Amino acid sequence: MIQKEFITHEKDNQEAWLCICGNRPDSSGFYPCDNAGNEIEPAGNWKNLYVCTDCGRIIQQDSLQVIGRKLNHKQNV
Repeated sequence: MIQKEFITHEKDNQEAWLCICGNRPDSSGFYPCDNAGNEIEPAGNWKNLYVCTDCGRIIQQDSLQVIGRKLNHKQNV
């Protein structure tokens, strides 16, 4: 069975995400992306996905679930 990954957020600030790799909004940050992890403008048919700048994990905003990883991204973790 494949284990699902989830990022977390700071205890008192749900907007301050903490990636599994240790990235935070005040360090490298997270950017809106498409299903492949390519950075995009959050408009139109954007699916509320973000990519971690450090590890390339693709995160679903509402659940904080990691749904994939950007191919050919620098793999820190």
